[in-house]
Amino acid sequence: MSAGAERRPRRVGEDVIVALYRPAELFSVEPEAMLERDARIEPGADEIVHELLGRSRVERQARIVLTLPAEQITPGMAETLHAALRRYCEARLARVQRETEMAWRQGLRSLSSGSILFVVGLLLSSGFLQPDVPDFWQNLLGNGVFLVIGWVGLWYPLDLLFFARQPLKREALIVEAISRMPLLVQPADVS
Repeated sequence: MSAGAERRPRRVGEDVIVALYRPAELFSVEPEAMLERDARIEPGADEIVHELLGRSRVERQARIVLTLPAEQITPGMAETLHAALRRYCEARLARVQRETEMAWRQGLRSLSSGSILFVVGLLLSSGFLQPDVPDFWQNLLGNGVFLVIGWVGLWYPLDLLFFARQPLKREALIVEAISRMPLLVQPADVS
């Protein structure tokens, strides 16, 4: 197993294990670290969120286990990192809630223009479905193009109002769960 593979979050039981070289990697990635062989491309806290988003559910007994080189571990580090992770969760939860509210407002705003496009599409479609219109135009415009235009008018607002917010709601639940999870700091295996 390569050293890079060890840096990814791992599951042991229900724990999320994240290997760090420095405590600061929990929240930031230094650009010059990309010159190193096993560079981290995202902060450890984001890895924790993504790992838990990939699970079907988060067990109550799940823990966050951060591994660090033994020389990087200091007394009280677990408490310091846990408090910092809770602050991160509060900030990320606030951002997710803003994005959820923004998607709702954007859906409501686009519903008015989308409804107009829907009505226009239906009116034009019904106009081309009159008996005196040739079959070709009835099929192409009446049963095709203008129906699609009408549906497209409602698609975006309905998507924002009912579907686009679901991943944000799930992320909010995950971030809240992370803020309540116990955090352990352990020395990295030197094998």
